[in-house]
Amino acid sequence: IMNKQQTRLGWRDKNSLFMEIVRFAVIGVYGTLLDYVSEMVLTSLLYSWVQNNADNAIAAFFIQFLLSILGMLIAMPATWALTGVWGFQNVKEEDAKTAKTWKGNLKFLFWSVLGLLGGAIFQFIGYMTCLRWSGWNINILSINFSTLFQQDILTFWAFTTVFVVKTAFTMVWNFVTRKKFIYRSPKENEAA
Repeated sequence: IMNKQQTRLGWRDKNSLFMEIVRFAVIGVYGTLLDYVSEMVLTSLLYSWVQNNADNAIAAFFIQFLLSILGMLIAMPATWALTGVWGFQNVKEEDAKTAKTWKGNLKFLFWSVLGLLGGAIFQFIGYMTCLRWSGWNINILSINFSTLFQQDILTFWAFTTVFVVKTAFTMVWNFVTRKKFIYRSPKENEAA
């Protein structure tokens, strides 16, 4: 038996905003895990190239942005498919159809790339904070997956913390832009 609070929040209503946020968060966690492992492995594979350019802040930004793009390309097909099929279920009928077309795919890609750029800016701020601005002298680009358990644990946690902040921004950005521009909810009077 549900109380009035649970009914109002929509615990069981698949079309409720609350349930859309929960489903989007589940998809986001899945995509984040794919992205996190991808970025860590790619940083490790490109370790010598990254290290040769890590002192140049502009090069470091572009390296991080490139790694983010590669991570996104690895995670995006799965998250795009899950978002369209399961994530947003309270969608205008015409938006549901448009989301599956080239136009819908381009909208999805456009807003994702803007979110990726915003996330890259957060990641760069984290990089500069850890390396130069705070005095910690921790280079998050020196993470090496092959020697992960033999290196300084602070590097791992700094990389992870910056990744989480970047991801938190992009998850909120992606939910808001997708809900506002791609998977819009029908208005109350239209649903009736």
